[in-house]
Amino acid sequence: MISIKKLGFKYRQKEIFNDLDMVIEKGKITSIIGPNGCGKSTLVKILVGLYRYTGSIVIDNIPLLKDNRKAIRQKIGVVFTNPDNQFVAETVIDDIAFTLENMNYKKIHISKKIEEVTKYLGIYDILEANPHDLNSNQKQLVSLASALVHDPDILILDEALTLLDPLEKDRVLDILKDLNKKGLTILNISHDIEDTLISDMIYVMDEGKIILSGSKEEVYKEEKVLKSLGFKLPFMVELSNRLMFYDLIDHVIYDMKEMVDILWK
Repeated sequence: MISIKKLGFKYRQKEIFNDLDMVIEKGKITSIIGPNGCGKSTLVKILVGLYRYTGSIVIDNIPLLKDNRKAIRQKIGVVFTNPDNQFVAETVIDDIAFTLENMNYKKIHISKKIEEVTKYLGIYDILEANPHDLNSNQKQLVSLASALVHDPDILILDEALTLLDPLEKDRVLDILKDLNKKGLTILNISHDIEDTLISDMIYVMDEGKIILSGSKEEVYKEEKVLKSLGFKLPFMVELSNRLMFYDLIDHVIYDMKEMVDILWK
């Protein structure tokens, strides 16, 4: 879905990327993790056409060039860390509608799409509220609704799970897994390794370079590399390792519900 080759980018004469290569597979959940300031959010801004770059980026067979930015943006939904920076209207319904209005959807279709996405995310009852007056969970869900309402092919989350409380984060992760099963390609940018548990592929970045990449099984085995960047193994991986040591389970379990079911038996 996204092919990045020999990506180069400088910001105020500081080199951020130099010959970066990366592939985001269609229909998969890919996570990019790394310390703050390693270039993760810069990469998001490049992918949505906000920054010029050198090298090659192709998104769903369309080269990311100045003339193609509009077509590419229609394929992508983005949720950033701070939802307040994304709000453009005084009510939730108008804020979500903004994306569709700019894509020339008819009013009847706008109403239908807003109803579908807000009921799916559980925020249909706050459509008339001012988005700035909502709690942090609701704000992030409104931003997610705005990113999903036009049925994008790719969803990019730029530290978008940070403000969610633990219970709401678990619910959103389940929603992301469900969307992925329906065919949505998801790129999850995070500094929290716990957010990578739903991933098919993980890239670990530091100072604009890929330090480690592979499936979550492959990446979690490189505990020393992860620790050198300040990451602990996800809780479920550490728990699985300890339970395997005592022969209580025979493989790593990433889902808490599955773990409980197995131990309960």
